[in-house]
Amino acid sequence: MKLQNKILRFVISGGVLILTSSFLIYELIATHRDMSDYMKYIVDKGESAFLYDKYQNQLIISQFARKMDDRPSAAAVARACASVQHRGKVSGLNIDGKGYSPLHGSLSVGNKPCNQWVNDLPALEAFDAAIANMTVWKPVLPNEPRPNKHFRYYIDLMNQYVYFNSPVIINDPSLTSWNFLYGSRLGISPGSLENLFLGRTVVSSIYIDTFTRKNILTFLTPVYKQEQLKGIVMVDLSRQDMHDIFNTRDRPLVWRYLDITFTDLDTNAHIEVHRSASHLLSYVHYSRPLAENMQVEVSLDVMYFLLSSWKLFLFYLVTTLAVLHLVRTHFRLYRTVSKENISDGLTGLYNRKILSTVQSMRLQRLTEQGVGIVVIALDCDKLKYINDTWGHDEGDRAIIMLARAISATIRKSDYGVRLGGDEFCIILVDYEEDEGRVIVERIQQNLQQIDTNNRVSFSWGAYKMRSGDTLDEAMKIADQRLYQDKKS
Repeated sequence: MKLQNKILRFVISGGVLILTSSFLIYELIATHRDMSDYMKYIVDKGESAFLYDKYQNQLIISQFARKMDDRPSAAAVARACASVQHRGKVSGLNIDGKGYSPLHGSLSVGNKPCNQWVNDLPALEAFDAAIANMTVWKPVLPNEPRPNKHFRYYIDLMNQYVYFNSPVIINDPSLTSWNFLYGSRLGISPGSLENLFLGRTVVSSIYIDTFTRKNILTFLTPVYKQEQLKGIVMVDLSRQDMHDIFNTRDRPLVWRYLDITFTDLDTNAHIEVHRSASHLLSYVHYSRPLAENMQVEVSLDVMYFLLSSWKLFLFYLVTTLAVLHLVRTHFRLYRTVSKENISDGLTGLYNRKILSTVQSMRLQRLTEQGVGIVVIALDCDKLKYINDTWGHDEGDRAIIMLARAISATIRKSDYGVRLGGDEFCIILVDYEEDEGRVIVERIQQNLQQIDTNNRVSFSWGAYKMRSGDTLDEAMKIADQRLYQDKKS
């Protein structure tokens, strides 16, 4: 293949690679942008769930506040005081099995006398009723679970008791000594209390749960009485609760390779909501604060990209290889057609078309530059005798054997040409005239090896081109010397 054709093929192949790779890069960028938007959607979905829980807390507080000034009847007071249970240093209602039915959950009062907290029973019953009868409308997307009722409790700072909406077995004496206010227990820390006293409507924090000893995200909503902080309504979200909130049910493969982590910036406590099945490399990372002190980080492992984009890569490879194959086939076909156009069909040598004006000018330039160009004329002896004696097939065979001997002798940079019939021309590049005789002798030797019947011989004449000679002139001189050789 000529150098210019090789360069053209290289340029076209490079263009194909650039075109298909540009398409691949565009699709990868679009996929990355789509996944970044999806990460934002995941966080938005979680934030909406948190807002829903905060809103529910406000509704509960409104029901609680309506009953704050109500007083229980004397019978209710007597029943409540009589129902107080004791477990070591722990005292309260429903702390060791059901004992006081008007309340659904457990009330831990420590060693506080009954008359100090009993007046809050109507408000606590309203607290239970508000949680049990939550009818707040919330849209539910397809494949999304209905919102669960999360674990809620109320901490009264004025009367120093804790009320859990669900029955719990309380064994931790810190709940009775009230030390949890200073040890970040039950989600309350000095920083959280300070924010509530400063008028914050909702405070969030991550703390180690007293019962499960695992990190839990909690939202603290203040309850005020006569413009003073009376207590705090709290809702806890466990890792499983957050798992249900953020689960990407519409894209299971995303969930498999998704990392979600919550971090409390005040305490550096964190909750790993979900961990990727592999940890090769973060493909998409998204981080956003959900509150003044709460940060959520969502990242997608590159394994998702590999598994979800294999069809795209396959299409890219197949398309690129197919187009490159078409380019290669085109140039191969072009080369074949070009070769057939200047090749002799019987012998495979060049035909007369190779001896063009352009070729003549090229050989003239080489001659002027001092490169030796030797032109040899050959023809097959007694071809008519061979045709008449053994038939035209044997005559063609004689021509083919002579052509094979020529091909086996000359270099690829030389030219072996069949002019027609039994006439041949050889153009040797960078040779002297004496070396042309050596080439003829080698052709004779190769012919003897091929022609086992010793029927084929040839005559020849050689001429070295001189400055100013044309190819036609050189061939005529070589042809004249051939006839001199034939006569001799």
